[in-house]
Amino acid sequence: MAIKSSKKGSGEKIINSELNKTPFAIVESYKNLRTNLISIMSKADGKILAISSPNAAEGKSTTALNIAITLSQLNKKVVILDTDSRKPSIHKKAKLNNEKGCMDVLIGDASLEDVVIHYNNFLDVITSGSKVKNPSELFSDVTFDNLLEQLEEHYDFIILDTPPINIVSDTLIIAQKSDAFVMVIRAGVTKYEAFEYAYDSLKVLDIELDGVIINGSGGKGGYYSRGKYNYYRYSNNSYGK
Repeated sequence: MAIKSSKKGSGEKIINSELNKTPFAIVESYKNLRTNLISIMSKADGKILAISSPNAAEGKSTTALNIAITLSQLNKKVVILDTDSRKPSIHKKAKLNNEKGCMDVLIGDASLEDVVIHYNNFLDVITSGSKVKNPSELFSDVTFDNLLEQLEEHYDFIILDTPPINIVSDTLIIAQKSDAFVMVIRAGVTKYEAFEYAYDSLKVLDIELDGVIINGSGGKGGYYSRGKYNYYRYSNNSYGK
Protein backbone atom coordinates (compact mmCIF):
# COMPACT_ATOMS: atom_id res chain seq x y z
CA MET A 1 0.00 0.00 0.00
CA ALA A 2 1.46 3.33 -1.06
CA ILE A 3 2.02 6.14 1.40
CA LYS A 4 -0.54 8.85 0.76
CA SER A 5 -0.26 12.48 1.79
CA SER A 6 -2.29 15.62 1.30
CA LYS A 7 0.81 17.77 1.84
CA LYS A 8 2.56 19.27 -1.17
CA GLY A 9 6.04 20.74 -1.05
CA SER A 10 6.06 24.43 -1.88
CA GLY A 11 9.74 24.11 -2.71
CA GLU A 12 9.30 21.51 -5.46
CA LYS A 13 10.19 23.77 -8.36
CA ILE A 14 12.86 25.56 -6.34
CA ILE A 15 14.77 22.40 -5.49
CA ASN A 16 14.71 21.00 -9.02
CA SER A 17 15.31 24.30 -10.78
CA GLU A 18 18.20 25.12 -8.47
CA LEU A 19 19.85 21.81 -9.31
CA ASN A 20 19.24 22.36 -13.02
CA LYS A 21 20.85 25.80 -12.80
CA THR A 22 23.91 24.42 -11.08
CA PRO A 23 27.13 24.63 -13.16
CA PHE A 24 27.82 21.56 -15.29
CA ALA A 25 30.87 20.47 -13.28
CA ILE A 26 28.85 20.36 -10.06
CA VAL A 27 25.99 18.47 -11.70
CA GLU A 28 28.44 15.90 -13.04
CA SER A 29 30.07 15.63 -9.62
CA TYR A 30 26.72 14.82 -8.05
CA LYS A 31 26.10 12.21 -10.73
CA ASN A 32 29.50 10.64 -10.01
CA LEU A 33 28.70 10.72 -6.32
CA ARG A 34 25.31 9.12 -7.00
CA THR A 35 26.94 6.29 -8.94
CA ASN A 36 29.35 5.48 -6.14
CA LEU A 37 26.68 5.69 -3.45
CA ILE A 38 24.46 3.30 -5.41
CA SER A 39 27.41 0.91 -5.52
CA ILE A 40 27.85 1.20 -1.75
CA MET A 41 24.15 0.57 -1.14
CA SER A 42 24.17 -2.40 -3.49
CA LYS A 43 27.09 -3.98 -1.64
CA ALA A 44 25.37 -3.29 1.69
CA ASP A 45 22.22 -4.91 0.30
CA GLY A 46 20.11 -2.24 1.99
CA LYS A 47 18.19 0.96 1.44
CA ILE A 48 19.08 3.20 4.39
CA LEU A 49 21.93 5.67 3.93
CA ALA A 50 22.88 7.89 6.87
CA ILE A 51 24.79 11.10 6.18
CA SER A 52 26.60 13.14 8.83
CA SER A 53 29.60 15.40 9.40
CA PRO A 54 32.06 15.90 12.26
CA ASN A 55 30.72 19.36 13.16
CA ALA A 56 28.12 21.88 12.03
CA ALA A 57 28.33 24.11 8.94
CA GLU A 58 30.17 21.58 6.79
CA GLY A 59 27.45 21.22 4.13
CA LYS A 60 25.93 17.97 5.41
CA SER A 61 22.25 18.78 4.96
CA THR A 62 22.67 20.45 1.58
CA THR A 63 24.65 17.46 0.36
CA ALA A 64 22.04 15.02 1.69
CA LEU A 65 19.21 16.89 -0.02
CA ASN A 66 20.99 17.05 -3.36
CA ILE A 67 21.87 13.36 -3.13
CA ALA A 68 18.17 12.62 -2.62
CA ILE A 69 17.29 14.76 -5.65
CA THR A 70 19.82 13.11 -7.95
CA LEU A 71 18.75 9.61 -6.87
CA SER A 72 15.12 10.48 -7.58
CA GLN A 73 16.11 11.58 -11.09
CA LEU A 74 16.72 7.89 -11.82
CA ASN A 75 12.96 7.37 -11.28
CA LYS A 76 13.67 5.66 -7.98
CA LYS A 77 11.39 6.21 -5.02
CA VAL A 78 13.42 8.26 -2.56
CA VAL A 79 12.66 9.79 0.83
CA ILE A 80 14.90 12.11 2.82
CA LEU A 81 14.31 12.17 6.56
CA ASP A 82 15.62 15.00 8.74
CA THR A 83 16.71 13.41 12.03
CA ASP A 84 18.53 16.50 13.30
CA SER A 85 15.85 17.51 15.78
CA ARG A 86 18.06 19.99 17.63
CA LYS A 87 19.01 22.08 14.61
CA PRO A 88 16.89 20.93 11.65
CA SER A 89 17.52 22.53 8.28
CA ILE A 90 16.03 20.38 5.52
CA HIS A 91 12.71 22.23 5.76
CA LYS A 92 14.50 25.57 5.38
CA LYS A 93 16.46 24.47 2.34
CA ALA A 94 13.34 22.95 0.77
CA LYS A 95 11.09 25.83 1.91
CA LEU A 96 8.70 23.53 3.76
CA ASN A 97 6.54 23.78 6.84
CA ASN A 98 8.13 21.99 9.81
CA GLU A 99 5.06 21.85 12.03
CA LYS A 100 4.87 18.05 11.94
CA GLY A 101 7.62 15.61 11.10
CA CYS A 102 9.74 12.67 12.17
CA MET A 103 9.76 13.45 15.87
CA ASP A 104 5.96 13.73 15.94
CA VAL A 105 5.74 10.17 14.60
CA LEU A 106 8.17 8.93 17.24
CA ILE A 107 6.26 10.52 20.12
CA GLY A 108 2.94 9.24 18.76
CA ASP A 109 1.45 12.60 17.78
CA ALA A 110 1.32 11.88 14.05
CA SER A 111 1.23 8.99 11.60
CA LEU A 112 3.67 8.50 8.75
CA GLU A 113 0.99 9.61 6.29
CA ASP A 114 0.61 12.86 8.24
CA VAL A 115 4.23 13.92 7.77
CA VAL A 116 5.25 12.74 4.30
CA ILE A 117 5.54 15.62 1.83
CA HIS A 118 5.41 14.64 -1.84
CA TYR A 119 7.60 16.68 -4.18
CA ASN A 120 6.95 14.63 -7.26
CA ASN A 121 6.37 11.01 -8.18
CA PHE A 122 9.79 9.98 -6.93
CA LEU A 123 10.95 12.28 -4.12
CA ASP A 124 9.39 12.62 -0.67
CA VAL A 125 10.56 14.66 2.31
CA ILE A 126 9.96 14.14 6.02
CA THR A 127 11.04 17.13 8.07
CA SER A 128 12.18 16.94 11.68
CA GLY A 129 8.98 18.31 13.18
CA SER A 130 8.37 19.25 16.79
CA LYS A 131 11.18 19.89 19.24
CA VAL A 132 11.63 17.16 21.83
CA LYS A 133 13.72 16.91 24.98
CA ASN A 134 14.96 13.34 24.48
CA PRO A 135 15.78 12.64 20.81
CA SER A 136 18.49 10.11 21.65
CA GLU A 137 16.06 7.99 23.63
CA LEU A 138 13.48 8.19 20.84
CA PHE A 139 15.98 7.05 18.22
CA SER A 140 16.92 4.14 20.50
CA ASP A 141 13.30 3.07 20.83
CA VAL A 142 11.64 0.37 18.74
CA THR A 143 9.28 3.02 17.36
CA PHE A 144 12.12 4.39 15.23
CA ASP A 145 12.91 0.86 14.04
CA ASN A 146 9.28 0.47 13.04
CA LEU A 147 9.35 3.78 11.17
CA LEU A 148 12.40 2.69 9.18
CA GLU A 149 10.74 -0.64 8.39
CA GLN A 150 7.68 1.19 7.07
CA LEU A 151 9.85 3.37 4.87
CA GLU A 152 11.71 0.33 3.53
CA GLU A 153 8.41 -1.07 2.31
CA HIS A 154 7.74 1.98 0.14
CA TYR A 155 11.08 3.41 -1.00
CA ASP A 156 14.14 2.37 -2.98
CA PHE A 157 16.42 4.74 -1.06
CA ILE A 158 16.05 6.25 2.42
CA ILE A 159 18.38 9.17 3.11
CA LEU A 160 18.84 10.10 6.77
CA ASP A 161 20.21 13.59 7.41
CA THR A 162 21.70 13.15 10.88
CA PRO A 163 23.20 15.58 13.43
CA PRO A 164 26.97 16.24 13.53
CA ILE A 165 28.79 13.34 15.17
CA ASN A 166 30.98 15.39 17.50
CA ILE A 167 28.10 17.42 18.93
CA VAL A 168 25.43 14.92 20.04
CA SER A 169 25.13 11.15 20.38
CA ASP A 170 22.02 10.81 18.19
CA THR A 171 23.99 10.00 15.04
CA LEU A 172 25.83 7.07 16.61
CA ILE A 173 22.47 5.54 17.48
CA ILE A 174 20.99 6.19 14.04
CA ALA A 175 24.09 4.89 12.24
CA GLN A 176 23.71 1.50 13.90
CA LYS A 177 20.26 1.22 12.34
CA SER A 178 21.46 2.19 8.85
CA ASP A 179 22.81 0.05 6.03
CA ALA A 180 25.55 2.49 5.01
CA PHE A 181 27.14 5.57 6.51
CA VAL A 182 29.05 8.43 4.90
CA MET A 183 30.57 11.58 6.33
CA VAL A 184 30.70 15.05 4.78
CA ILE A 185 33.74 17.23 5.43
CA ARG A 186 34.37 20.73 4.08
CA ALA A 187 37.69 21.47 2.45
CA GLY A 188 39.56 24.18 4.30
CA VAL A 189 37.13 24.10 7.22
CA THR A 190 37.04 20.62 8.77
CA LYS A 191 40.07 20.01 10.96
CA TYR A 192 41.75 16.65 10.72
CA GLU A 193 41.45 16.28 14.50
CA ALA A 194 37.67 16.74 14.24
CA PHE A 195 37.44 14.09 11.52
CA GLU A 196 39.65 11.71 13.51
CA TYR A 197 37.53 12.20 16.65
CA ALA A 198 34.35 11.49 14.70
CA TYR A 199 35.88 8.42 13.07
CA ASP A 200 37.09 7.09 16.41
CA SER A 201 33.57 7.52 17.82
CA LEU A 202 32.25 5.34 15.02
CA LYS A 203 35.05 2.82 15.45
CA VAL A 204 34.30 2.29 19.15
CA LEU A 205 30.80 1.09 18.21
CA ASP A 206 32.02 -0.93 15.20
CA ILE A 207 30.18 1.36 12.82
CA GLU A 208 31.64 1.12 9.33
CA LEU A 209 32.48 4.40 7.61
CA ASP A 210 31.63 3.68 3.98
CA GLY A 211 32.77 6.95 2.48
CA VAL A 212 33.82 10.54 2.92
CA ILE A 213 32.40 13.34 0.78
CA ILE A 214 34.75 16.28 0.42
CA ASN A 215 32.57 19.36 0.09
CA GLY A 216 33.71 22.61 -1.55
CA SER A 217 37.03 21.25 -2.79
CA GLY A 218 36.79 23.07 -6.10
CA GLY A 219 37.73 19.88 -7.92
CA LYS A 220 36.13 18.42 -11.03
CA GLY A 221 34.56 15.62 -9.11
CA GLY A 222 35.28 11.93 -9.07
CA TYR A 223 36.15 9.06 -6.84
CA TYR A 224 39.39 7.82 -5.38
CA SER A 225 40.59 5.62 -2.53
CA ARG A 226 43.01 6.30 0.28
CA GLY A 227 43.65 3.74 2.98
CA LYS A 228 40.40 2.31 4.30
CA TYR A 229 38.29 5.27 3.22
CA ASN A 230 36.38 5.98 0.04
CA TYR A 231 36.42 9.65 -0.87
CA TYR A 232 34.10 11.55 -3.18
CA ARG A 233 35.40 14.97 -4.13
CA TYR A 234 33.19 17.63 -5.67
CA SER A 235 32.76 21.37 -5.77
CA ASN A 236 29.63 22.40 -3.90
CA ASN A 237 30.34 26.06 -3.30
CA SER A 238 26.97 27.14 -4.64
CA TYR A 239 25.14 24.86 -2.24
CA GLY A 240 27.16 24.89 0.96
CA LYS A 241 25.75 25.94 4.31
